[in-house]
Amino acid sequence: METLKDFFDTYEIDQTESLDQKNFGSVYKATNKVTKEVWAAKISEIHPNFDKELFKERYEQAKNLAHPNLTPYLNSYRFTEGMVTTIGLMPLFPLGNLNDQLHLDRADKKLIADQVLDGLYYLHAQGLVWQNLSARHILLEKEFGNMVPLFINYGNKTKIPLAFFSDYEYLAPEQFEASASINAQTDIWAYGVLLYKLWTGRLPFGEKSASLPNAKIQARITGEEDWTLGLMEEIPQPYQKIVEKCLKKEKEARWVNCGEIIADIKNWVPPVQTAVIWDEEEETDTRLYLRKPNKPIVWWQVVVLFLVAGLLGYYLG
Repeated sequence: METLKDFFDTYEIDQTESLDQKNFGSVYKATNKVTKEVWAAKISEIHPNFDKELFKERYEQAKNLAHPNLTPYLNSYRFTEGMVTTIGLMPLFPLGNLNDQLHLDRADKKLIADQVLDGLYYLHAQGLVWQNLSARHILLEKEFGNMVPLFINYGNKTKIPLAFFSDYEYLAPEQFEASASINAQTDIWAYGVLLYKLWTGRLPFGEKSASLPNAKIQARITGEEDWTLGLMEEIPQPYQKIVEKCLKKEKEARWVNCGEIIADIKNWVPPVQTAVIWDEEEETDTRLYLRKPNKPIVWWQVVVLFLVAGLLGYYLG
């Protein structure tokens, strides 16, 4: 395809509802007019003066990647017609993203957490830093009854400028510094944020809103004092310990790599529950009686009562 017109002649885009909408792109339902196949189209527009070919790099790198937790891209297109428009076509997953499915049970949450870690391990082995890890960027599908997380917006080797992020909740401290380098530990920070969100339903540094703009979230993440994480007790072990180390402000203090976290999960042994044995005590009947229980009446007692009653009647009569 050479022009945007060619694309829109081939695909019918449902613009009545955006599946996901951000500053630099929206996702729409796209139907091939000939084959009737349905896809999700990520359409990104940017002014040529600000184009750093980040989207082009992302899709080109993604073509060389294959992993069960990476959303495959059918194709990508780039058009320069005033604005630079980049379009990526990918499968449409009806379950939506992880942000919409936080009611999952404990087993599914653990399965998702472990699979996300495995996908991150693969990306880092390819020399890539995702930089975009968040619940919104993880789609879900079911295979044989199990939830499978699928990454989107992955594939960049170069550092993504802060201006390209519309939400700051998952960003590591070094992503706010233009001159700071990023590495696997940058994604490990975001993984800690994701685990916190997955188990508590909340974001550790707050969720963007009118009363909590990006600037306040950034201040919490980069401030000199550590931000208090109030819901840590809701996170089961070993993930609670993992979150604590993921969210260290200094990169060097975090987990070195995903392999280290995987090993920690595999080697974790639940604490042994020891039964408390109390000293045996003599059992006592603790019931309270208002009076002593009645003893059974025997036959001779009835006879005596009749004789006494007869004598009393004789003398008194």
